Amino acid sequence: MSTIDHLARIRVVIDTLRSLGFKVFVIGARSLVMHGVDIGRETKDWDLFIDRHFDVELRDKITRLLRDRGFKVQWRKWGFYVNSDDVHVDINYAPLTLDDMFISRCSEVEPGLYLPSPEDLIVLKLMSGERKDIDDVKKILLQLRGKLDMDYIRLRARQAGLERELERILRRLKTYG
Repeated sequence: MSTIDHLARIRVVIDTLRSLGFKVFVIGARSLVMHGVDIGRETKDWDLFIDRHFDVELRDKITRLLRDRGFKVQWRKWGFYVNSDDVHVDINYAPLTLDDMFISRCSEVEPGLYLPSPEDLIVLKLMSGERKDIDDVKKILLQLRGKLDMDYIRLRARQAGLERELERILRRLKTYG
């Protein structure tokens, strides 16, 4: 599948969600690349989150629409997978940190499609706690040093109960005081 075909298939997923009234946010490795962070690895999947949970009726409608468009849909407790050939999309439910402050700091890439700020991506990756996400946090902090709002990051980490994890990373990097 060519890159153009791949992007067209991703667009179908995003447009399907937007047609149902969801705001869609690009997260994960692709969002970091969009912010100019060199993550040092390639990623073939897309990580998104949608702005709200939904009932069974809406869940079934999402499933039907995506399956009608040739995708496989697998539901999980955190959201769902969408697959088709070489296309893989993880779609998560809205995180606890999604609020007016979070949205006001996002860039609207196109109507209904948002790119969270690097600061909010740091907090989201801290929430994940996975090794690759913690490594990504370090890369963001190092590569965007001097451009980040550290007071905001600390506030949001504290609100998410992650201040100790953040401060531990900052101490290890020794570039933040």
